[in-house]
Amino acid sequence: MRLGLAADTYRWIAYPWMRADRPDFRATSHYAPHVLSVTPPQADSDVPDWLLDRVLAHELTALTMDLGLLGSREQASTLGARCADAGVDLLGSVSVDLVAAPSRWGTVSPDVSNARFDPASAGVLRTGWTGDSEAAIAATAMRWAAEAGVPILSLVHGQPDRANRYSPQPSLDDQLQRIESNVRTLLPLAADLGVTLALEPHMDFRCAELVRVVEAIASPNLRLVLDIASPLAVNEDPLDAARLAAPYVVATHLRDMRVQALTEVATGALFHTPVGEGHVPVGQILDTLYDQSPDSSTVIHCLKIVTRPELDAEAWLGASLATVRNYASHKASRGSA
Repeated sequence: MRLGLAADTYRWIAYPWMRADRPDFRATSHYAPHVLSVTPPQADSDVPDWLLDRVLAHELTALTMDLGLLGSREQASTLGARCADAGVDLLGSVSVDLVAAPSRWGTVSPDVSNARFDPASAGVLRTGWTGDSEAAIAATAMRWAAEAGVPILSLVHGQPDRANRYSPQPSLDDQLQRIESNVRTLLPLAADLGVTLALEPHMDFRCAELVRVVEAIASPNLRLVLDIASPLAVNEDPLDAARLAAPYVVATHLRDMRVQALTEVATGALFHTPVGEGHVPVGQILDTLYDQSPDSSTVIHCLKIVTRPELDAEAWLGASLATVRNYASHKASRGSA
């Protein structure tokens, strides 16, 4: 099983706009860390290299991150070379409004656009990507991906201010049609650059809905990244989602959540947990992907361990890795991996 790290695991430690050890954090509603068992990056520009060092420290072979953290095409090339030297696969993501109307989506220019990632405008629930159009942002991220040797670029829609499956307007069918139309405009450049694009259900659409888009486009340059816990946020069974998505999944984000049907305020709630301690059927999902993926040996599983800032992300990651590696060991002992 090919295991990697999702940069979001260290969001409270490494992301410049979220670091819990900085003065700005005191203005948030979060508690400060009780334990910080890893030393944060010394400078904001060190984040990509620091993340790669964490990958190597945990003996993993992949890193997935928002390519905006690279800062520029030149830095993308530098990190890509270091990953290649270390035998680490680098995967990427970019935040774009896939449901944008034509006037906002724009067109893919053959030239480099003014799109960029601005850390000053990034936040817990805000993307730092800016540009004349959503297509320009996606195109810039694709060029950075090619420069860094990134084979898979995930298109992440989910933002609080963007339409999603629960928005009254546009209708869900219209939203999916826009996603299909917008993504089609990116595929020629993706093919030219040798980059596979991947839709990522991100607590905004169900896997079943984005699978419809992938099947309608029917391009080898469009696949899925499956976050195995996200279906819970859109009332979709995670195992059912995996069964539908399996033929198109090129990478996963492994995380877990506990579902509490009733709280003290008479509402349900979802709580993050280390992998194996929640209600996501992680083992069954991995079995499904192994059995139903066209080539399960190429699927990269990146641990995306989400904690509150006062909790020790390193401890949660260690516990989660132990659970996943135990699963892989049992799978191998049965001659299946």
